[in-house]
This record gives sequence, structure tokens and C-alpha cells, in this order.
Amino acid sequence: METPSVDGDGSVREEWRTVALGEMHSMLATAVPLEVLLDTIVHRAAERVGDSASAAITLRLRQQPTVAAATDERSAECDRVEQAAGAGPCLEATVHGGLITVPEIAAADRWAQWREASLAAGFGSAAALPASLAEEPDLELAINLYRPEPGEWDEATLADVQAFAEDAGRALAVAARVEEQARVNADLKQAMASRTTIDQALGVIMAQNRCSPEEAFAILRRASQHRNAKLRDVAAQIVARVSGSEPHSANEFRDRPGT
Repeated sequence: METPSVDGDGSVREEWRTVALGEMHSMLATAVPLEVLLDTIVHRAAERVGDSASAAITLRLRQQPTVAAATDERSAECDRVEQAAGAGPCLEATVHGGLITVPEIAAADRWAQWREASLAAGFGSAAALPASLAEEPDLELAINLYRPEPGEWDEATLADVQAFAEDAGRALAVAARVEEQARVNADLKQAMASRTTIDQALGVIMAQNRCSPEEAFAILRRASQHRNAKLRDVAAQIVARVSGSEPHSANEFRDRPGT
């Protein structure tokens, strides 16, 4: 049974959208991991259809599709079969940018492998709703909806999930950029720490061998190759041996309080 469009107290549809968007915005504000955001999105999409519905999200990042989230293993497996076969409603909807409905999976004359997997999972009908994200060319998203019963899909329900898919796509694009920036920042911190440790080790080698910076670096590099260890690790061992403590940077980055 699909969620009704309205109830006696007002618009159920508007309440569902408000709650779903509010939840996404809260997650963006607290920088939750992408997988948590995806899990929330897919469950909200299925909720709009009804208690018996399932859903899965396919993401195509830089032309590489993946099943990013699902409400259950049945829908996830159907989408995995679809991707392995390279054919199915979700992939086709993503490529062509349009809604695809399959009112009766058993009667579908395309996508044989996906059809068989969906029937084996106990689904009677499906719908694929892609997000239109012209401003995010490297990101494509589509939500696959599944129901156990065959039949036409309610237009209002599909319109709601379609709009939600586009909202979700934009939210995911923001979350992905935040996550990528966090990785870049972490890499920069590591690079700065490594550079400081290596410089400290070079100072030790120069003092011990009375050599130039270039010669000290050559000595450190040979030691790294001989031990089959990273340059920074060898440098850290040298500094620790001389100073009696782990190397550190006086200018080490520290996170702000509350982050």
C-alpha cells in the first residue's frame, strides 16, 4: 500500500519532504560520512512508497557505477546484477536522464538478468528515477524503487521521489566535496609532518658526517632503499635515536576546538 497523498490533517507529502530534507541538511551541517547520508536517503525514498517497498541507490562517479546504498539485501542484489549485466532500468534511466517504470516485472521483455533477479527477490514492479545534476558532471545518481506487487505507479509518489533524488544528488555533491577536502587536508598535514622529520634527520646526518645537505639526503635515501622502508620512517628512527623521543614539528597543525 502506497503512502497516501494527503490525510485529514493536511499534506502527508509535504510533511514527508520537509522531514527528509531537514534530515539531510542536518547531516550536511555535521559532516556525517557519505555512507550514512546515502543510507538515510535510500530509506526515506522507500518510506514515501510504503512499508513493503525497497530501494537502492546507484551512483555513477567518473563513469564508474556502483550500488551505493540499499534498504535491504534483496534490492542491493538486484542492482548488482543490473550493473554486472550492464543493462537495467536504473542504468538506462541514468544514461538517458528520464524516469523509467516497470509496472509488471514478469512481463518485461528487456533486461533479462535484472528481471530474473528481481522476480527471484520477490518484486513485482519497479521504477528508476535519475537525478538531473547538470552542475555536477562527474556525479550521476538514480534511485531504484521496488514493490512486491505489480501495478502502475502513483504519479504523485514518483514526482516526490524524483524531486527528492535531485535534492539528494546536490546534498551528496556537497558531502563529497567536504570529504575530499578533508582528505586533502589530512594529506597536507602528513606531508608537512614528513618534511619536518626528514629535515631534522638531515640535520643530524650533516652534523655526524660533516657533509652538505645534498650529500646528507643521498645518505638518507640509500638507508631507506637498503632497509626497504619509507624515507620518513628512516628519518624518524634517526631523530628518535639522537633525541630520545619521537620527532615532531614545532609548527604542527592542530584542529580548532570543537572540530
